[in-house]
Amino acid sequence: MNADNFEELVSKCVLSGFQHRLLYVFIRIHAIEDDNLAAQTGADEEMGAGVVQILFDAHQPAQPGLTFDQIREAADRQTPDWNFIVVGISKNSDASLPDEEKAKAFLIDMREKILAGQIDDLAFLDRTGSPVGVQADVVSDVTVDGLVH
Repeated sequence: MNADNFEELVSKCVLSGFQHRLLYVFIRIHAIEDDNLAAQTGADEEMGAGVVQILFDAHQPAQPGLTFDQIREAADRQTPDWNFIVVGISKNSDASLPDEEKAKAFLIDMREKILAGQIDDLAFLDRTGSPVGVQADVVSDVTVDGLVH
């Protein structure tokens, strides 16, 4: 489901005829300031390298009137350290609302996909709720000063 912003996504979910569960993974991206490490990860001057830290996740049913401001306020009560939110949606084929157990399984899958750089089917938003274009490259076994990172 494509949408230009969070509120449009919620509206499309509500109007679809299916009950959707919104899935959130709150992350912090730290820039790599070590030029040697950044160069070895393949980062160039135009696109810097960063490290993704997953802080926490949450979920809730899509409901009319839900806004990104409400999500940000609730998240900041948990920790204000996040700088991006990755949003996914889940639904059942029979139009019923996915239960708590399914939501937790989806969130585990989302976390793994985020860390693996497989974010094509997820919405990536900044703290204002604006969509962010992200390119994810998987980097493994980078050796710096004889240590594998």
